[in-house]
Amino acid sequence: MPTNPFSVPTQLPDERGVFGDARLIRKGFLYRVIEIHSPIQAKLVYDGWWFRQTVKINGTSCWSQISWLTIERNAEFNLPEKVSAVPLSCKIEINFARGLQIKRFRIWFSDRLTYDEIL
Repeated sequence: MPTNPFSVPTQLPDERGVFGDARLIRKGFLYRVIEIHSPIQAKLVYDGWWFRQTVKINGTSCWSQISWLTIERNAEFNLPEKVSAVPLSCKIEINFARGLQIKRFRIWFSDRLTYDEIL
């Protein structure tokens, strides 16, 4: 349970929509472009095409994974100094429906839920 009563809960109801301190710019099959407003100002691009998953923030590659057999559902990494002056960790969680359609896409920065997209 969060110590701050005004923080975003970790479990949100399964209602369709986008929640948090970010905005969905573009989406496609295994692809998302998200504008983040807090805790940093950034554009995050997730791309899972051609057996390679990548996360770029402001054009800087922050995480990548070759996914020949299975698509990775969790990505955890620390933001490079080029992206954030303050040390921040980032975690991305993806839940898939049939046919690898993204059902839920969440972005956490240092244990703070910043973006939650539910389809």
